Amino acid sequence: MSSDATPSAESSDPAVDAGPSADGQDRGTLRDVANSLGISSAVALRALRGSGEIKPLMASRVQEAAERLRFPLEELSEETEHRGVVAVLVNTMRNTWISDLVRSIRIELAATGRTAVVVPTRRRLPEYPVAADTDAIEDLVRLGVDGFLMISDLADMDRVLESASGRPFVGIGCSQSFTGRFDTVRIDDVAGQGLLVDHLVSLGHREIAHVGGVGAAVARERADAFRAAMERHGLGEHARVEPGDFTEQVGQTAGSMLLRGSKVPTAVTCANDVTAVGVLSAARDAGFSVPEQLAVAGYGNTSLASSGVSQLTSVDPNSERLGALAAQFLVERVSGHEGATRDVAVAPSIVVRRSTSAGPRPESTQRKRISVD
Repeated sequence: MSSDATPSAESSDPAVDAGPSADGQDRGTLRDVANSLGISSAVALRALRGSGEIKPLMASRVQEAAERLRFPLEELSEETEHRGVVAVLVNTMRNTWISDLVRSIRIELAATGRTAVVVPTRRRLPEYPVAADTDAIEDLVRLGVDGFLMISDLADMDRVLESASGRPFVGIGCSQSFTGRFDTVRIDDVAGQGLLVDHLVSLGHREIAHVGGVGAAVARERADAFRAAMERHGLGEHARVEPGDFTEQVGQTAGSMLLRGSKVPTAVTCANDVTAVGVLSAARDAGFSVPEQLAVAGYGNTSLASSGVSQLTSVDPNSERLGALAAQFLVERVSGHEGATRDVAVAPSIVVRRSTSAGPRPESTQRKRISVD
C-alpha cells in the first residue's frame, strides 16, 4: 500500500515513508535517522546539534543520514533553545498506549526545542455521558501553547476545535471521519483487523467474535474492519460483534455475554488490549482455558499484552511512527505550512503470543451455556 498525504491515503511502509513535507517531498523523522544507523534518537539529536561528545565520524554519518532521509534540519534547534510547549489532549490516562505515543512525540519535538504536556480532557456532565473539557483547552490557548495533538477521538469535536482558536491541530490514532478537518496520522485498522482474522483463520477458527464498536467512531471503524475481514474469508455469517468500549470492565461484561448461550465463539478479537484483559477475566470466571478453549487477541501491543500473565496476541500499531509523524506535522504547521490537510494511515503488524497459540476447541467439548436471568 502507498501513503500519500491526502484524505484518501492508504497505509505506508512504516520503515520508509514518513509522509510528505511542506514542499510535497517525503521526509524522515528523527527516529528514522537513528534507526538507519542503529543508534538511539538521543544520540542522533546530539550529533545533529554538534555536541562535542559525539565523535566526528559518527556526527558525519548522522548528518549524511539526515540529508538522505530529508529530515527537516531547518527546524533543528540549539540545545539551549526553547520555543514552546505542545499540548497532548487525551480522553484517559489509564491506557498505556498513550505513554508509548507521548514518548515518541517528545523525542521528535526535542529536535525543535519543544516539549509536550499531557492534558486529560474528559469530564462527565449530567446531560452528557462524556464531554470534552473545553475550558481546559481554552486555558492552554491563553497560556500560549504552540498547538495541539489529539490522541484517539475526543467528544464534542466542533467545540474542541473552536476552543483551540485556530492553533495548529493534529490527530493521532483517530477516526477516519476527521480526515480533511485537520492533519491526521492514523492506524490502518482495516489492515490491523485483517491481520488478526487472517491469523485466527489460519489456525482453523471460524466462530470468531469481536468486542468493541461503541464509545468512539474509531471503535466502530474497527468493528467494521473486523466484519470486512470475516467476509473476505467467507465467514460473514459467523462474525459476531458484542458491544464494548475501550475499558476492562465493559470488556469483561461483553466477554461474559459471549461465553453464555448455545453458540460460543472459539476466538475473540478486541478493540484494544484493555478490553481484551476484561475478556480474559470473563473466560477465567466462566471456566474457559486460554488458548485451549478460547483464543483472545487484543489491539495496541501495550505492556498489558506482553505481561507474563496475559501473554496476549495483539496488533502493534507502530506507535513510534505515529507519534513521530504527528509531531513533525504539527511543527510544520507551527512553522507556517498552510497546505492542504494531510492524512497518513500507518501500517501495523501482528505480535503473536500464547493467547492465540491453539486452534478451535473440539466440537465435542464445546459447552452449551444457559443464561439464568
